[in-house]
Amino acid sequence: MKKPWLKQGADPQALLRKSAAVFCYGTLLLPRYQRRLFGRKFTASPAVLRGWRLRMGYDGYRFIQPSPHQSVRGSLLWLTPEQLEAADNWEDVPYYQRESVCLRSRNKAIKVWIYTRRQGKGRPCPVQLYTTHTSAPLVIRSYSHRFHA
Repeated sequence: MKKPWLKQGADPQALLRKSAAVFCYGTLLLPRYQRRLFGRKFTASPAVLRGWRLRMGYDGYRFIQPSPHQSVRGSLLWLTPEQLEAADNWEDVPYYQRESVCLRSRNKAIKVWIYTRRQGKGRPCPVQLYTTHTSAPLVIRSYSHRFHA
């Protein structure tokens, strides 16, 4: 199978070893932002982050915080170090903090990066909404993602 994102002669296994898993729950899952930030669209793997909750900040941006009995649905993206740096810039680190956590996916424990705002103030966030990062007025649109049990 041809992989247009893989440079000719590159070893796909070596690329995977250099990649980092990032748990995403918002705009990083949208193909137009992926192409803009990373130069290509990703195939994301659905995942659930247990022990965290999704919040909508008073600034209009979604974030996650620890919460023992809740969970956040999202997807995993495998990013190269350069793509991870682009994601950090997009997520305005240190406004959001990138943290390493362990999550279970397909009965396997995986160490992943997440973007959080532990001290963020906000309200419960409807799962179907995400916000765009623009200097324009806040835009809220529907987002749906299929999860397989």
